[in-house]
Amino acid sequence: MTALKYTDAHCHTYEIDLVKLDGLGKLFELIVSVSDDAESSLKTLKLGERYKYIVPCVGIHPWSTNKENLDDELKLIEKLASTTDLRCLGEIGLDKAFVPETFNTQLKVFRRLLEIARDYDLAVNLHAANAWKQTFEEVLRYGIRRALFHWYSGPLDVLHELVARGYFISINPAVKISTRHLSVAKKVPTRALLFESDGPYLYRGLNLNPEMIPETVELLAVERNIEPSELVKITENNLMRFLGLDR
Repeated sequence: MTALKYTDAHCHTYEIDLVKLDGLGKLFELIVSVSDDAESSLKTLKLGERYKYIVPCVGIHPWSTNKENLDDELKLIEKLASTTDLRCLGEIGLDKAFVPETFNTQLKVFRRLLEIARDYDLAVNLHAANAWKQTFEEVLRYGIRRALFHWYSGPLDVLHELVARGYFISINPAVKISTRHLSVAKKVPTRALLFESDGPYLYRGLNLNPEMIPETVELLAVERNIEPSELVKITENNLMRFLGLDR
């Protein structure tokens, strides 16, 4: 029997050592690798060249919008969008939970990144902590065709709106300890469902990393009364659609 190969729709691979990345190709069909700023974007692109299973995203995280050289970083992101075989901007978005003091700057940067995504028809891999509705509205305003709201824990009415627009929701190993995230995971239609690790990240004592995705798939397969292999196939197809690779 062929071993399952998984997908990870949101991972910070530039923070993972190369020895571990060498081994992840045996477990994963695709890992979408997000970036946090210009420097990490360049590192992520190099990883995409080195590993066939890594799909690189470039971008500026809302936590990274307190820099003085933001204009230069934005110019670099646009240059990368126009000169590389890029499919995704990320991690980009808005955050009212952890860095509300920079929200006005976040919004300015996010809007410029959405312009780039629109102009080059790129998918967007989104951070929207405590700003789910506004992030959604901005994505709609700029006519973005393919969007992923990672680690969704927002209102269920907004969740239904996202799904109705054809956008995606990624579910995280945090479902093991977060009742809120588990409730979301149970409600996302399979056509909009993706899995992510957001690794490496320490969350309430849980060391999130890609190797936790098989367990997350198993957990959700039990909740939905579906075979894990079927869920893996569904989410792989969803990820291909998100990346525009299903044509």
